[in-house]
Amino acid sequence: MSVNLNMNRSIASWASRRSMCLPGLARCHSSLVAPCRVSRAATRLACTHSHTKADTYTITTPLYYVNAKPHMGSSYPTIAADVLARFQRLLGKRVRFLTGTDEHGEKIALAAAARSMSPQEHCDNIVQAYKELWTKLDIAYDGFIRTTDSQHEALVQEVLQRVWDKGDIYKASYSGWYCIDCEEYKDDKEMDAEHNCPTHRCAWEHITAAGSAAIAQTVPAVRG
Repeated sequence: MSVNLNMNRSIASWASRRSMCLPGLARCHSSLVAPCRVSRAATRLACTHSHTKADTYTITTPLYYVNAKPHMGSSYPTIAADVLARFQRLLGKRVRFLTGTDEHGEKIALAAAARSMSPQEHCDNIVQAYKELWTKLDIAYDGFIRTTDSQHEALVQEVLQRVWDKGDIYKASYSGWYCIDCEEYKDDKEMDAEHNCPTHRCAWEHITAAGSAAIAQTVPAVRG
C-alpha cells in the first residue's frame, strides 16, 4: 500500500498533539488494552515477523522546495506522516516513510542569488535546516530524497531517455505568460489586467522560446 499524504482535519488534530496516543490499537491488537505513547524504538521493534507484499506500507511527504527554510507548512504534513508511519509499524507493517527536498527550479536559483550563494550551496544549507528540524521533532523517516542526489539524477535521465527513444519528445516553438513561483504558464483568463498572478500577487513574464523540448500529448510545452 502506498500513500501520498493528503491532510485532513482528523489527522491534523491527531498530529498536532504529538502525544502519539492511539486508542484504536486496542481494537487492532487484543493484547493492548490502553492507549500508549509510541517511541521511535518501539515502532521499529513492532516489525519483527516476515512480511508479504500486503504487509508493506509506503508513505511520502511532499518533496519540499528549498527556496526558503522549513516552516509550519512543511512541518504539518511531515508530523502527520510520521504519526501514520508509527501506527503502521505497530500493526506489524514493513513501513517505508520517505521525505525530502525538490532542489530544481528558477525560484530556487533566484533565492540562492539573493543570498550570494551558488544554487548547490543554497540547497545544502536549506537541506541541513530541514534535517535539523526533523531531528528536533523526532521524525522517524526511512529515506531522505534530494533531487540533486546522483542516484535521483541518474533515474530521471533514464526515464527521459526512454521517453526520448520512443519519440514522445519533440522540439517546438511557443510563447506565453509564465509565473516563476507557480512554475507554470498561464492563460489570459488566469491573470488580472496588469498580468499579475492572483496567487502570488506578482507580475508574470512573457516567455518566447524556440526549438525547446516538449512532451507530445502529455503536458504543455515545458520551459527549455
